[in-house]
Amino acid sequence: MAGQILGDRYEVERQLGKQTGRWTLLARDLQTDTLVVLKLLFVDEQLEWDDLKLFEREVEILQSLTHPSIPKYLGYFEQQLPNAKALVLIQTYVEGRSLEQCLQQGRLFNEAETRQIAKAILGILTYLHGRTPPIIHRDIKPSNILLANRQLHLVDFGSVKQVSGNDTTAFTVVGTYGYMPPEQFSGRAVPASDLYSVGATLLALMSGMHPSSLPRSGTKVDFSKIPVISASFAEWLGSLYDINLESRVKSAQAALKTLETGRTAPATPPAAPPTPVRKPAETKISLTKDPTFLEITLPSLIGQTQLQIDRQQISLTTKRLGIATGKPQTAPRQSLTHLYYRKPNTPNNDGNEAAIALVAGPQTFELKGGSLTPAELDWLAYELATWLKLPISE
Repeated sequence: MAGQILGDRYEVERQLGKQTGRWTLLARDLQTDTLVVLKLLFVDEQLEWDDLKLFEREVEILQSLTHPSIPKYLGYFEQQLPNAKALVLIQTYVEGRSLEQCLQQGRLFNEAETRQIAKAILGILTYLHGRTPPIIHRDIKPSNILLANRQLHLVDFGSVKQVSGNDTTAFTVVGTYGYMPPEQFSGRAVPASDLYSVGATLLALMSGMHPSSLPRSGTKVDFSKIPVISASFAEWLGSLYDINLESRVKSAQAALKTLETGRTAPATPPAAPPTPVRKPAETKISLTKDPTFLEITLPSLIGQTQLQIDRQQISLTTKRLGIATGKPQTAPRQSLTHLYYRKPNTPNNDGNEAAIALVAGPQTFELKGGSLTPAELDWLAYELATWLKLPISE
């Protein structure tokens, strides 16, 4: 599209990004002779309602923001293209390198540099989370943070969400694997969700490793195997990058204060073990386990769903009339990090079907409610939590 004029005013110079149904272009404003960013959403038969909702939300929220480290809203128009119509958002262009580009070029950041980056990001989040209602970015990662003229910029508000009152749920699950906290897998987002992403980003900058590849001890990062991080900074990072929402630092302001003063908050006591739950007397679910193998079989009228976990992998198979419906869903056992339980008849499930979900890398293995009773779901969640030694996230 280079050289094409959009909106009778913007000459396209090059493409900055491309996703299904969405383009991001660098263009020159012929009236002001300045560079701008055009974000296009194609309106065609492939357009998903969630994509339109997110695009409209990005436009609305950017209009309300005024911060030197956040792209400025410049306008909006509709463009007729040869094969479709496009909605176009215009915003300021920041000429710089993303932190992801720095990592790809082999650049690692020492602790002093990472602290400065942390302070800048937390300053931006203090502004966003302090809005009424709070604004949650939901996709903080190295590729969405730019360095330009020694200033940090947070970009790409395509996943942004405003939280009104006690509403922390969203029908659209957005985010990036490795940088997204477990509660976002269920569509839930709170200000502390962004802090988890900040912690993951900072760890990637110092180690050069994707968060999913960091050495771990159980569900915690094993900072002893990342020698470039001091014990005090590791403790602070751990308070952000904690899969347990209840024990994670609650606000950007609190995280920033702790970082600047060097005084860590009192340690959160370890989570209490789950309350024992007995197997329901009338259940037809089969559960067998030993120290190295667990198998759960959920019967149905015409088949069964079977979850198996051993030392090497986790697999989920569904059969109908004794025949497997497609290939089994599988993932390496070591990638299994989160256990989520969306309970029936609770405010946070937003009317969705009750389910137990195991998060293994980018995959989610679900045992859905369906014909399962609340007692059966409680029992399965307890058995999985104790056998896997994972906390239950609701």
